[in-house]
Amino acid sequence: MKRLFLGTVALVALGLGTPAAFAAELRRPPPPPPPAYAPPPPPAYTWTGCYVGASAGSSYGTSEHIAVAGSHFGATQVPAGTNIVDRFNLTGFIGGGQLGCNWQWGAWVFGIEGDGSATNKEGQGFETPLAFLSTTRNNWISQTQERWLVTARGRVGLTGWWGDKTLVYVTGGGAWAKIDVSEFLLSNLSQSHLESNTRSGWTVGGGIEYALGYGWSAKAEFLYVDFGTFSTFTSAPFGTADVLPRDVKLKDYIWRAGLNYKFGGWY
Repeated sequence: MKRLFLGTVALVALGLGTPAAFAAELRRPPPPPPPAYAPPPPPAYTWTGCYVGASAGSSYGTSEHIAVAGSHFGATQVPAGTNIVDRFNLTGFIGGGQLGCNWQWGAWVFGIEGDGSATNKEGQGFETPLAFLSTTRNNWISQTQERWLVTARGRVGLTGWWGDKTLVYVTGGGAWAKIDVSEFLLSNLSQSHLESNTRSGWTVGGGIEYALGYGWSAKAEFLYVDFGTFSTFTSAPFGTADVLPRDVKLKDYIWRAGLNYKFGGWY
């Protein structure tokens, strides 16, 4: 009897407690959803590494031929400083290759680059009519030509303005070119004189480069090249008694686009 009573009490207590427990369960907030998976961000692009590439573009320049002391046409002395040829323009195509290395610290990129290009740039001008010369002398033409151009430059650039894959840079260094200076008679091109030498100068410029991915990048660049003033000597051309030492001035303006491939970098 006692066992029956205790069992009855337990059932009654269980029955009374069940609604309260059920209500408490309803009031319990649902568990939060599992966090959504977010893939890690891609690593920042680095410009550190070495590269090779090719470039091509157009080249424009100016040249002057100026008489120096000792210049004379036959027995007629030409005053030093006289323009044998007034300033004239040179135009042509330029194309070649480059190689270099970059090192990135933060947003700054420091690098070195060397390039070599072939060019067909040339220009010419009629020799200046001079009052003390016969008109026949005015049929002569002076010409300046470039055959190739090499530069060795440093680069300093900054990333971050348009993302880490865009590099804006300035560049400068030394320049060397094969330069031909010639003189010929317009009515008889077989009568000509040519002096060909390698000349040195300096260059400065800038550009923008964008990383395309998989090691490739594309760039657009401008270079100003100045070869200063260099001397040439034309002695008795064409069997005449003319002696024409002259100072030649030459400046280049180069616009070109290029494509680089960067090998594995240092991190």
